[in-house]
Amino acid sequence: MSPSGPANAAEAVARLAAQGERTLVLYGSAVAGAARGMLPKLPAECFVEADGEGASLRAAAEHGLAQVILVGTADELAATATATATATATAGAAAETLAAITIDMDGGPALAAEVAAAGTARRAYELWEAAGMLGPCGRELCRRTAGALERTAARTVGAAASPVAAQVVLVDFTGERMVGMFGRMAR
Repeated sequence: MSPSGPANAAEAVARLAAQGERTLVLYGSAVAGAARGMLPKLPAECFVEADGEGASLRAAAEHGLAQVILVGTADELAATATATATATATAGAAAETLAAITIDMDGGPALAAEVAAAGTARRAYELWEAAGMLGPCGRELCRRTAGALERTAARTVGAAASPVAAQVVLVDFTGERMVGMFGRMAR
């Protein structure tokens, strides 16, 4: 399912909830096959291409879905984590987030400076990989993205805690290899 626009995304999630499904899988445009391959037992209706506005996530919270799984590449996850934290995803804000992850994961100031100057999340990913930091930095990117998703869901319903458990999966840029994962299981 590939809704075009926030209204269609919200409608797709409403139909999903009406069918009694409790899990929504959001995926980046380049990794639809990877998302479906990771979760083959879920019906096709559970898979929705992620929209940049977060309409699918907000609709999932509003309709009482228990689980949201986001599968994406580093650029998609960085944009999501940054947009939900700052209301807009800018290249500068994403670079700051990726550099902060590098420092927090003990990548050192030199690597963090390279990541900050990289210009794209893809280049930051390559720098992490070359420095042997892709594992910890990739998991931390997933953790921060999951946290951002849950904060957005909580704000959507006016609650202190998220009604939706978020899981985030980072895949490589071919969409064939899982690099990192973080998240909570639905209750």
